[in-house]
Amino acid sequence: MPTSTYSQINTFCLYLQKTRPNSLLDVGLGNGKMGFIARDLLDVMLGERYHRKSWKIRIDGIEVYEDYIQDHQRAIYDNIFIGDALEVIDGLGTYEIIYLGDVLEHFYKESAWQMLDKCAAHSTKYLIVSIPLGEGWVQGPEYRNPHEEHKSFWGFEEFEPFVSESSFLEFPGIGSYGTFLIRRDDFVHHRVREKANSIFERGDTKEAISWMTGSLQKETADLSSELTLVDLLLKERMIPEAVERLERASLLFPEENTVRQYLEKLKKTVH
Repeated sequence: MPTSTYSQINTFCLYLQKTRPNSLLDVGLGNGKMGFIARDLLDVMLGERYHRKSWKIRIDGIEVYEDYIQDHQRAIYDNIFIGDALEVIDGLGTYEIIYLGDVLEHFYKESAWQMLDKCAAHSTKYLIVSIPLGEGWVQGPEYRNPHEEHKSFWGFEEFEPFVSESSFLEFPGIGSYGTFLIRRDDFVHHRVREKANSIFERGDTKEAISWMTGSLQKETADLSSELTLVDLLLKERMIPEAVERLERASLLFPEENTVRQYLEKLKKTVH
């Protein structure tokens, strides 16, 4: 819908205060209230910049249904891009935060995960997701807009592995509604491990190792991903390579005693 529940506004503001982004992309901006809130909080309240000419925060939006866009949204957003977000985002740059408010449920699951992957690729710091949870949120083509139909249902367990902070409100007779703060790196590493595990389950451990090794070269270090790669190396009896990876992890995460203990234990098996 061009509008949505107001239940996430307080949480959205808390997340923005915590992260203080200099740029934000609002996917599915609708009537534009979240863009207005972001502008009011980041530029006006926190930045003491109330004239448009002095605004410093870049706030862009994507909207699939052009008829929703009016003068008030154009006055708040720096740029509004019209079209399917899954395609439009490919032509955009990066943003410190990308907000997906009541968006994912309008995609089929496979496309929704592709959308999240693309948002992570265009985010430098965080994603914020607001979404109805459970199967009670049935919706058709409201406002004569075919894009308003809900095509998928979601549970928190699908987000929990990579969520940093979460907030929920209950709607009696319908279900819960969640808003999640997601570190971009946490999401990306989760997806890397998920794909590596999928490849391994198909029986191709070497391909899983190759996938993880190549992927981790492009990303910041993550302990869970490093240990997943070590586990795959050991499954292929690539012990020297596993030792080398653990030595690297011990340097990257010197405070993690478990890594040093694991390394010492593995070295004993070599000798």
